[in-house]
Amino acid sequence: MSIFLLQNQLMRQSSVSSKKVKFTLNLLTAALVTTMFSAIAQDTDTLVPKEKSKLEVIEVTAQKRTENLQEIPIAVSALNEDALAQSGFDGVEDLSFLVPSLQFGNFGPTTFLNIRGVGSENTTGGSDPGVAMHVDGVYVGRPVGALFSAFDVTRVEVLRGPQGTLYGRNATGGSVNLITNKPDDYLSGKLDATIGNYNLRRVRGAINIPISNSITARVVAFNEDRDGFTENLFPGGTEANDSDNNGIRGHLNIELSDSTSLLLSATHIENNGIGSQAEQRDPYSTGVLFGPGPEPLRRIADENGTPLINHLDAFKETKDQAESQESTFDLYSATLDWEGEYFSIKSITAIVESDYTTIQDSDSSAASLQVLVVEEDAKQFSQEIQFISPVNSEFRWIAGLFYFTEEVDRFSSLIGPRFDAVTGFLTATVPNFNENYSFRIGGDIETTSYAAFVQGTYNLSETVSVTAGLRYTDDEKEGFNRNIFFAPQVVDPVEVSSSEVTGKLAIDWNFQDNALLYASYSKGYKSGGVSQQTVAASGASPIFNPEFVDTYEVGYKSQLLEDTMQLNLATYYSDYTDLQFQVFGDFGPEAGNAGAATIKGLEAEVMLLLGDIWSVDGSFAYTDAEYDELITGPGQNFAGNQLTRTPELAYNLGVNAEWEFSDHSLLIARLEGSYTDEIYYEFTNSDASLASDYYNINLRLLWTSADEKYFSEFYVTNLTDEVQETSILVGFSLGVAPGEVGAEYVTYNAPRQFGLTVGYRFE
Repeated sequence: MSIFLLQNQLMRQSSVSSKKVKFTLNLLTAALVTTMFSAIAQDTDTLVPKEKSKLEVIEVTAQKRTENLQEIPIAVSALNEDALAQSGFDGVEDLSFLVPSLQFGNFGPTTFLNIRGVGSENTTGGSDPGVAMHVDGVYVGRPVGALFSAFDVTRVEVLRGPQGTLYGRNATGGSVNLITNKPDDYLSGKLDATIGNYNLRRVRGAINIPISNSITARVVAFNEDRDGFTENLFPGGTEANDSDNNGIRGHLNIELSDSTSLLLSATHIENNGIGSQAEQRDPYSTGVLFGPGPEPLRRIADENGTPLINHLDAFKETKDQAESQESTFDLYSATLDWEGEYFSIKSITAIVESDYTTIQDSDSSAASLQVLVVEEDAKQFSQEIQFISPVNSEFRWIAGLFYFTEEVDRFSSLIGPRFDAVTGFLTATVPNFNENYSFRIGGDIETTSYAAFVQGTYNLSETVSVTAGLRYTDDEKEGFNRNIFFAPQVVDPVEVSSSEVTGKLAIDWNFQDNALLYASYSKGYKSGGVSQQTVAASGASPIFNPEFVDTYEVGYKSQLLEDTMQLNLATYYSDYTDLQFQVFGDFGPEAGNAGAATIKGLEAEVMLLLGDIWSVDGSFAYTDAEYDELITGPGQNFAGNQLTRTPELAYNLGVNAEWEFSDHSLLIARLEGSYTDEIYYEFTNSDASLASDYYNINLRLLWTSADEKYFSEFYVTNLTDEVQETSILVGFSLGVAPGEVGAEYVTYNAPRQFGLTVGYRFE
């Protein structure tokens, strides 16, 4: 504990030296833990090194067929089940610490994924994400799908850069693919329980059941409860950032014949409790809405009119309004595989449904002024058919058809005494004003998309191959904006459509054993959308156009030192045009297109075996991302500013030590650290939207019995308890004093957490 007390004392010193203090303390912590690892190795006679000879071959389905990660000309980060377990992977949010060029953030139940400077800021029903999310080959259209637990995942693949051919629309930044464990033909199962600080209690289980020679099933379930790590100083107030989640997933695999199989899958997940809630991290405004009037029209004051003081410390707030979050996610799919002599066919049919309701104390104070209620209900259906050549043919090809439809109803409402006061003031002063007129924005949007694609790889020689692909996509969105701005509801029909051809061209050269050099060009496309809070009568268009990313990439993949070292490098140049962006207008967020940007970067990933005990893995990303042109109004050009959600530098490093006890049980110790540079969360690059850089250090000790039936894990995450900002929103505020901007809302990664897991498996 002494190091944590030392850190708290030193961090009170001047801000000039704060970065040096953080860096020094993190190095000191790492050194102490490394010393502990070494002491275990040297002083414990019952421990012997676990024999390791070569790195494991990782197979991926990034190109929709099973291939060796090191033999495909594409930048992919792949984490197998062992790597996920040793890093404590529990959801997509953990990938920020493991994958180069990927950043994760969220506000409430909606998420923001960004890869290589490309993502999305607009999460309303009229917009789409810039990084695609796939679960067992099923595209998940709404960003709420990225927040759910990823228990029993066998592999995670992150494709970096536009995936305009095989994945198509809305993969301009890349794609995150989660692959879950499927049924096996033998009886097996596992069960584990975890306790931790903040009163964490979690139980997870999985069972694999062979029903017959041709039918197998796998069922997994989990339940997690944890108190919130945000302290609410208001008596009896709810404490945010808790966990109240549960879910179940089932797979049923049916072998219809020697060449045909059918996989039926169903997932249901619920997230409840208070959930993730943003904190206001700037002083309360002292402004008023307009002129003299009832006290609720004032910004933040108590019942006597005395201004309230906001707490500016992370994880501390004073909110009188009970906050909550309720969300569900359901995925149903049927995957049919047929394997023929000359080609195979895969059909993926899926239904995805998600909904959420979140209630937020939007004045962020003990004053009873206003409440934000956000509701979304989304339903999607997708059908994909793939025709795939044999993997070892000289000309390998894949062709397919894709259909997608989605219906989204989404509304944001502001209610409470402040708005009652506004309505009362307007009722008394504006002729024919209706007291029912309040503040509600949103609408209903239906999306329909069709696509056809083909990609082929031809071996020009034993060492040189060329890959080319094309995809045609046709998108259409139509629906209604239904907005109330202290006036009668305005219903505007909205419609936007586009069609686009995207593609890829790559050449790769195996210039020596276990070494691949490749160069590629790929084009990504994200469909246009609807700004749901725009009223056509105001003269502003609610429609924004598609955006495009053209990326040129050179990469190197290798297995070195007799397969004990893996080194993958990629450098790229992206021309980002018509990029979609978000600004805050008079009544909330508005979306549009913003000229162009240039993104240049360098990425590295490494794995290294250092003898029989030690292994090292890490990644590095340098990103130079600037707007070439971003015009938001007359005389407002933000060219030269840094792209949002894009740190210039990010890296991570993990160190593993593995020993076998004399009874052949296994002990693994893992220390991992990461660094994220400062990030702007608004294109204006204002000081209010700038998040500080931070380090994160995690420690894990994992033990497995000799028969592999029993296992346990002790973990500490965010070891140095560093404040880590993950999203900032300078929001719209009613009534601010001269010179003030809107309220600054911030979300954070969790503070230090620790816990113990014990489990049992059988087979």
